[in-house]
Amino acid sequence: MVKKVIDKLRWNPSSFPKVNLENKNMFRLAMEHSGIGMALIAPDGTWLKVNQAICDIVGYTASELVKLDFQTITHPDDLEDDLTLLKQLLGGEIQTYNLDKRYFHKNGQLIWAKLTVSLVRDDDQQPLYFISQIQDITAQKKASDELSLANQEMEEFSYRLTHDLCSPLSSMEYVMEMAAKYIEDGDLPNALKTVRITQAGITKLSDLVESVLDVSKIKLQEEDNLPVDVPVVVYKALEALSYMQNYSRLDIETRFDYIGSINTKPQKFMQIIDNLISNAIKYQDTRKPNSFVRISTYKIDGDFILEVRDNGLGVDEIYRDKLFTMFERFHPEASFGTGLGLYMVKKSADILGGSLAYSAPEVGKGSIFRLTLPASTVKLS
Repeated sequence: MVKKVIDKLRWNPSSFPKVNLENKNMFRLAMEHSGIGMALIAPDGTWLKVNQAICDIVGYTASELVKLDFQTITHPDDLEDDLTLLKQLLGGEIQTYNLDKRYFHKNGQLIWAKLTVSLVRDDDQQPLYFISQIQDITAQKKASDELSLANQEMEEFSYRLTHDLCSPLSSMEYVMEMAAKYIEDGDLPNALKTVRITQAGITKLSDLVESVLDVSKIKLQEEDNLPVDVPVVVYKALEALSYMQNYSRLDIETRFDYIGSINTKPQKFMQIIDNLISNAIKYQDTRKPNSFVRISTYKIDGDFILEVRDNGLGVDEIYRDKLFTMFERFHPEASFGTGLGLYMVKKSADILGGSLAYSAPEVGKGSIFRLTLPASTVKLS
């Protein structure tokens, strides 16, 4: 059966016209119909002829491109390497070269491309034009950069996690030895004290393991976009967090200038809200008689904004560049924490196609966290 199918598909060479390899139009047709970008470029860098694939890559029409040179749309950081290789090509030191470089799209975006260049000379070996082949590798570069970043994060994550697990385990081993000695000596009060210290350490380890699992869920858990009623999510979070220490002394205010649903990933959105509000509760300044948390939503230029503002301990300016990195703790005296909360919030915001920003109030201490979800990724109801 397979052979019969192959026989049916087999071409009869006599049924096709013979190709004239001397036909001068062959190169033109090959260039115009090529699936990758092809161009003829003058020795001074001006575009002489381009195919449609190049126009699609950089966003210019053919008539627009031939009025430019390649230097104009090349990222300045990549231009020197390109020109150096061109000089070597003109000098006969090399016959062709390959280069990953960036072009500016007509709309201003950066495009990563794989460039292959060769040189055509006349009978007197004088340069006529360059033949450039350009492939858009933006998606591959992005994937490669994301993989590299993920590997880097995993290495740091493994190192820090090992450290954070080993240190308390070593301490607990020593404390339990002390507890056993106290029991042997009949000193039950001190034995009980050391056991409670161990219990606190186990609780911290449990919280750390739970946070590690949460990090894995954020990165691996697939979610569809669904309608989410923002005020309902906020009020549920406040109710769930009302058990926290010093919750009752806070003045908590909600203001929803935008009331309604957004289409987003529910679990990740709820995780962001829970974490931002719980941080505002944990890191309140209990020395202040008027501690507050303000939760608001509004729109700016069509973008959805969720803001959580407080007058708590805040984050000193010298630490703010580490705010969303793993295992960073800024107020261990107020709450131990795992140092993974804001890292997870930032990852969730990225997955939602949004951004997370921190700022300090103009007057006094405190924190302002703003989650921005662009209108292009959120359908406001």
